[in-house]
Amino acid sequence: MLRTLFTEEIRAQAPRSAAAVGVALVVFIVSLGLWRLLESVTVIAFLLQLISMLAAVAVPTIVGALVVTEYWQSMYGPRGYLTMTLPVRGRTIFAAKTLYSYLAVLIAGLLGAACLLAWFGVLAHSNGSSLGDALEPLKAMWLTASTAARVLWIVSIPLSLAVTILQVAAVMSIGAQEPWNHLGFGAPLIGVVILYAVNQLIGLVTALFVPFSLDLTTGELTSRIMWSQFLDSINTGNDPSIIGMGMLIIGPILAAAMSWWAVRSIEHHTSLR
Repeated sequence: MLRTLFTEEIRAQAPRSAAAVGVALVVFIVSLGLWRLLESVTVIAFLLQLISMLAAVAVPTIVGALVVTEYWQSMYGPRGYLTMTLPVRGRTIFAAKTLYSYLAVLIAGLLGAACLLAWFGVLAHSNGSSLGDALEPLKAMWLTASTAARVLWIVSIPLSLAVTILQVAAVMSIGAQEPWNHLGFGAPLIGVVILYAVNQLIGLVTALFVPFSLDLTTGELTSRIMWSQFLDSINTGNDPSIIGMGMLIIGPILAAAMSWWAVRSIEHHTSLR
């Protein structure tokens, strides 16, 4: 049943997302090409540079906004009455919708990253250098990092995206319960603000006190706690040599707990208007 629901999500959302992304890509390609041709005309080149950057950023942003809107409308809007009559458990619906959202935003994010890479390539050319020169600091950072740190960097991007998708979907389902139902879409908006504040607080605490950090001098992952270096940096002004990475451990745990709460809300406390 999960596969059936996931396929239905593709049928319902993919054409709309593809159309929106296609428009953004056309704007990006045209403005980037014109910028490349007219880079000697300063004012026009700057305007095209700005438009192409906005178009590149818009690719994942548009898809993210569409999946969030679709989740709310199909679960708690007028179409929610149909969704809730499906002969499946709430956890299956939640899994299908979050899985599609994750893959859609991930693909859009990769497209957006490719656009930004092309953007920096044109910028480097207009400044008389090459894309390789512009990426040299990242290359140096990659070469000095340990194998474990490289793996962590690669894994952390899709992992952070999954955590964000699950948390946002969970906030909407939790906010749709009866006590907050009268607030409409305002409930998940308030929930997202609270979620942001909680994530910032937990991120700070876990960075300082969880014994999992990145040594900036060696590029190695360590089990050292950042707290003492944090105090030292406040007192002396010296930059810390390690950065706490505890959120990469706590974040997925928090997302799993919120997903459990969301599934419980869908299965036992859904309140449609």
